[in-house]
Amino acid sequence: MFKDFELSRRGGKPTHLFRFARQGKTWRFAATDRDIVVGGFTWLAAPIAREEIKQTVETAQDSLKVTLPYNRDANNTDPVTQSLGDNWHPYIPSDTVAVACMATHLGDPDQEIIVEWLGQVGQPKFTDGQLELTCVTASSIGKAQRQGAKWQIACWKTVYSTGPRGCNLLKSAFSITVAVDEINGLSLSAAAFAGLDLSLAGGGLEFTDSNGLIQRLSIMAHDGSTIVLLSGAAGLAAGLTVTVYPGCQRTWAACADRDNTINYGGAIYKPVQNPYSGQSMSWG
Repeated sequence: MFKDFELSRRGGKPTHLFRFARQGKTWRFAATDRDIVVGGFTWLAAPIAREEIKQTVETAQDSLKVTLPYNRDANNTDPVTQSLGDNWHPYIPSDTVAVACMATHLGDPDQEIIVEWLGQVGQPKFTDGQLELTCVTASSIGKAQRQGAKWQIACWKTVYSTGPRGCNLLKSAFSITVAVDEINGLSLSAAAFAGLDLSLAGGGLEFTDSNGLIQRLSIMAHDGSTIVLLSGAAGLAAGLTVTVYPGCQRTWAACADRDNTINYGGAIYKPVQNPYSGQSMSWG
């Protein structure tokens, strides 16, 4: 059996499998003409394809393009991959969509699944009846990790972060749940937005859409009963119940308003100007 499998790996043509995941939702597709069951899961047949996998010394450049049908014309029949493409149309998701490219040989007795590439969707591109997803590896995304504290007047901590060096504010303690009265573009109005002790500017808005996905949007401005979002999301409509929470100006006064100065990360006594500016630091 092992010998037969090795011959199949070298002489046979593998079937490409694709798994996409966002939060708790998963999409599985196979480049086949019929649905198949592999590894205990059903993989939907779809005209989906990918580029050849590149492996170079510059791993950050090893992107991978995956193409699949997607219909933006409501008068046409939607392909099986339509629900996946809806993640990027009409709005770009605020969270990550993970990608796993795999392969299997349908004729092999063991039906082994081989993971060939892992990453996440970096950028979508729509053409006539098609969606092209440029996928990137995790190593290509710059992440500043284990950075030390910044010596600056303003607080350097991310609001609502936790841990010994975190802000340690509880988001739930400042969140309110309201029903949206009116929507005009990216502007939302609700009577409950007015009269709040803290401004919602710089904060966020969350709601669960019809697919069970949590949509998270940034609030750019807050004036009375109106807030302005950075971007929209499918399902955002008047009457929808949303949860909003304020941001933080990262000043000592803002931290005091939240009774959290014990976690303030700024240096309030740092001079505004360099006292040695323009003076020679040499002796001799």
